[in-house]
Amino acid sequence: MNSENPNFKQRFGLKHIYRFLGGAALGAFIAIIPISYGSSTDLNLIQISIALLLVLSCGVLSSIWGQKFIDVVMNTLNSFAA
Repeated sequence: MNSENPNFKQRFGLKHIYRFLGGAALGAFIAIIPISYGSSTDLNLIQISIALLLVLSCGVLSSIWGQKFIDVVMNTLNSFAA
């Protein structure tokens, strides 16, 4: 008596993948902000590693907490705009 629907599992997995990609895109946007304001675009390995860690961590946190995480990040970015 296996009541689990394979379509449900596939949609559930895709939901997490889409959340991860959205969070990673948000993390990339956040990483690009200081780079775009800098006068020099000469990046070293440490800066690239930190940016990659930021992108991956935003992706993972977004896939775990979903819209709550994205809302908090967007509200924080909005607070800097004013």
